[in-house]
Amino acid sequence: MGKNRTSTPATGLAWRRRASWEARRTEIFRSLGLALRERGLASLTVQDIADRLGMTKGNLYYYFRNKQDLLYGCHVACMRLSLRALAEVRRSAEPPGTRLRRLLTRHIRAITDEVYGAVLLTDLESLTPLQRRRYVAMRDRFERGVRQLIREGMRRREFRKLDARLAGFAILGAINWIPKWYDPRGALSSAEIAEAFADFLVTALEV
Repeated sequence: MGKNRTSTPATGLAWRRRASWEARRTEIFRSLGLALRERGLASLTVQDIADRLGMTKGNLYYYFRNKQDLLYGCHVACMRLSLRALAEVRRSAEPPGTRLRRLLTRHIRAITDEVYGAVLLTDLESLTPLQRRRYVAMRDRFERGVRQLIREGMRRREFRKLDARLAGFAILGAINWIPKWYDPRGALSSAEIAEAFADFLVTALEV
């Protein structure tokens, strides 16, 4: 699902317009996501990504050591967006349900917008043990933040009494499945899907 629009492959011109390090990394991530949607991980090569960007494979290695490093960087970039959203809602004085709804909306947008949906479909086993540990530590921080909001909602009697750990697993499990069926060319945009899911999941917790 998603509005009827297609992503444009990265080009050499688009690459030259992006001068900063972070902007160039983002363009590489975008190229990776587009290539994954077309080719899948098994047959994807670093050369495929470099070709999309109109650059040499050697230049791409300046930003990432190999395909594994590129996948890890993309996973981490996605999780940083969600952790940034978590930090913002923690500073808010809004009710827990409002903050949780906003957090889940931002998290869903992070895993569906642009490249990340395709990249997150890749198995963590494709990463090194150290990369997996680092990524899982970030993911665990986010999950703890979700459970904390659920517990706060229960303390304020905004949410009904339940097992916050299981509720967190149920919520994030449902969200983690979205990249498996989400299609950016479909009928609903990622924003519409994010708001609908967040509303449904938070409403399920309410008294």
